[in-house]
Amino acid sequence: MKKFIKINFYFLIILLFLIVNFNIFEKIYLIISNDYNKRLLNAYGDCEKEGYGFVKKTINNKIIRSNFFVENKGDFPSIKGFFYNFNIKTNNKTYVFLINQQEENINEEYLKNYKILKQEGKCFLLRKDD
Repeated sequence: MKKFIKINFYFLIILLFLIVNFNIFEKIYLIISNDYNKRLLNAYGDCEKEGYGFVKKTINNKIIRSNFFVENKGDFPSIKGFFYNFNIKTNNKTYVFLINQQEENINEEYLKNYKILKQEGKCFLLRKDD
């Protein structure tokens, strides 16, 4: 019986240490108190970081059907996977999202071939001129 209590006591101490060390209660609270979109916005930024908020606000069915292109000048991965439609086989850049981009530093190709549809801070939505 003493051995059983001793093993459970050590197990309880280790479990308590892990809970405190990894802030389990705080993380559970944040998951419960924030909905999915708010957590994504906090993690991936509005018009900073990966630019999830800007893309989410400006995207519509027409843009999704064209399988748009996202270019981020910051050192962040693309968020295109959140919105990409794998059933459509297109490889054109009809719509381009530029994230963390200064207006004066926009690539010459974009200035010649694209029209700015929306700008919010350092984020741009461009559409190819036909």
